[in-house]
Amino acid sequence: MAIDVRYPDGSYRAVPSELRAVDNGQSGAQARFHHRPVNSDPLWRFYNDGTTWHARPRHGALSILVPPVDHWWQGIAAMADALALPDMSDQASRAHRAA
Repeated sequence: MAIDVRYPDGSYRAVPSELRAVDNGQSGAQARFHHRPVNSDPLWRFYNDGTTWHARPRHGALSILVPPVDHWWQGIAAMADALALPDMSDQASRAHRAA
């Protein structure tokens, strides 16, 4: 779906859009939706003046909110760094003395 948005130069461009729920579907009421542009353009923000959607320049940057993912090998003990592994030589010498 696309919606027409007016840009500062006076032109209208079709922008990807979505239907967003106006209310949370109150019991017994029919759900209502609002047709609005997807606000994911890194250069433009979109706002509505009541009748028309307008674009204005975005200041700053978009950031992707994704948690960092560990490298696949970090969960394997044998592939861990030498400093992260416990010192096995000390445990082996204690077991040898106890016998």
